[in-house]
Amino acid sequence: MKKLVELKWFPPIFFLIIIFILWVGSILIFKIPTYLLPSPLKIYNEIVQNFYLFAFNGFWTLIEAVAGYLFGGLFGFILGSLLAYSKFFEKGLLPYVVGATTIPIVAFAPLVIIYVGFGIASKIVIAAIVSFFPLTLYTLKGMQSSDLIHRDLFYVLAASRFKIFIKLQFYSALPYIFTAMKQTSTVAVIAAIIAEYIQADRGFGYLILQSSYVMDIPRMWSAVLFTCLLAMSFYGIVVLIERKFVWWHSSLKELKI
Repeated sequence: MKKLVELKWFPPIFFLIIIFILWVGSILIFKIPTYLLPSPLKIYNEIVQNFYLFAFNGFWTLIEAVAGYLFGGLFGFILGSLLAYSKFFEKGLLPYVVGATTIPIVAFAPLVIIYVGFGIASKIVIAAIVSFFPLTLYTLKGMQSSDLIHRDLFYVLAASRFKIFIKLQFYSALPYIFTAMKQTSTVAVIAAIIAEYIQADRGFGYLILQSSYVMDIPRMWSAVLFTCLLAMSFYGIVVLIERKFVWWHSSLKELKI
């Protein structure tokens, strides 16, 4: 039993079974109607019967989330690096960056759609905005967290400021950068769906909204589950990339007691 518990795949499967039992048991015991909570079987049938519908809408949500994630992450990394490289830019821009992070996404999403348009570009911009700020702040924090002993060693070796920035600060920031990337991988999906709620003719957000109008609860739950699967897959890909580039960090090494 102890060896089984130590397997990486066992805990998620175990709790998935527990959730399934509680779900089905609640429906049977309390006689919950389908329009409040559909059974897993009804959701499965909905997915099988309309798989193309979910695949089509999921494709567009994926495009919006990934494109916004990449654009927002890239510009966030660039700005965070600039703030770390120059105290002048840090003191001048950091207060506005921090202030902008307090604005709820639902507040500026309608404005983005008005300014950018009703197409896919506005959804990409919204996903990019929510990805931009965490990457900026985590990149800045990571580059400012380089080891003082290593920094002194670079100074003793007469390394230029650019070499210190590239060979020391950048590598010191990688764990922080990947932390932000993992965080924004799921948030970008949420942002794309919120944008689709406001205005869209495709995507999971559109599908969930349209299903709510006709009280098609099994379809709504199916779209929600696909959304969770999409976000989890996106997160998993980022974790795999992190293990390739930041394998040396202590957080990625298993503690054996």
